[in-house]
Amino acid sequence: HQSKALDETKDFNRVAYYLDMGLGKTFVGSEKANSFPERIVLVCQKTKIDDWIKHFREYYPLTVFDLTDKRQLEEFTGTIGKCVGVINYDLVFRRSYFAHISGFTLMLDESSLIQNENAKRSKFILGLNPDNVILLSGTPTGGKYEKLWSQCRLLGWNISKELFWKQYIETEWVEDDGFWRKRITGYKNVDRL
Repeated sequence: HQSKALDETKDFNRVAYYLDMGLGKTFVGSEKANSFPERIVLVCQKTKIDDWIKHFREYYPLTVFDLTDKRQLEEFTGTIGKCVGVINYDLVFRRSYFAHISGFTLMLDESSLIQNENAKRSKFILGLNPDNVILLSGTPTGGKYEKLWSQCRLLGWNISKELFWKQYIETEWVEDDGFWRKRITGYKNVDRL
């Protein structure tokens, strides 16, 4: 299944691997990232930084940097050629270097963490300009398809949030303490989505 996922996405530079836990998202994502010539910026949860660094050092002949360390970040910014930098979601938007970076592959582990497009980290990541994008998640929506919009945008689908909701989310207006708000009642066109 890992080889099949890579074969089916070989011609794409923006992909999402939504594989259940234990099915090898780490290897699929890192193989895809390694297939591109650009440097790799991997964003993950803070608790997974060491795991990712160890993985890349063990299986790939690449220089790997822990971008939570300011000295290693400086080395990464000065490195010419392909390398890997690993940083966590809550720190990436605080490092000014990433606001201007270009010519890189962006890989997000647990991409569902950008589902709230109004959060600082999500806004920042959605504003980046990577050459390639790889999203990894076992639970990309948690069963709530409305939370998939920001990931679709990062993959290059320029659908507005309003049109996305109109095409895929069923809602109704309900009154709540004198205020009217939309309530989600279901989903439509799920197979197409």
